[in-house]
Amino acid sequence: SGYGVVAVPTSPGCHHVTCVTWRPRGSWGARLAQRFLGGGPQLRSPSGVVAGGAERFRLRTESSGSVRLSLGVLPRNLGRFGVAA
Repeated sequence: SGYGVVAVPTSPGCHHVTCVTWRPRGSWGARLAQRFLGGGPQLRSPSGVVAGGAERFRLRTESSGSVRLSLGVLPRNLGRFGVAA
């Protein structure tokens, strides 16, 4: 498991995007427990990390792979939210 961010295309059609993911690294003991018990460290407030630019650079993280997404986009009312299609 991990966290990632990807931009959703605004043009209509089928799009294939790759989302690179990461996870908190945790202490040596937490990594050992993760190996045997599963799970792992989680962020307490994921929304706060994304909003606070300076705070996210203090995290110790490691790569957790990538996810390929196939997105079918049907743009509707995007102009109402300030998005140009």
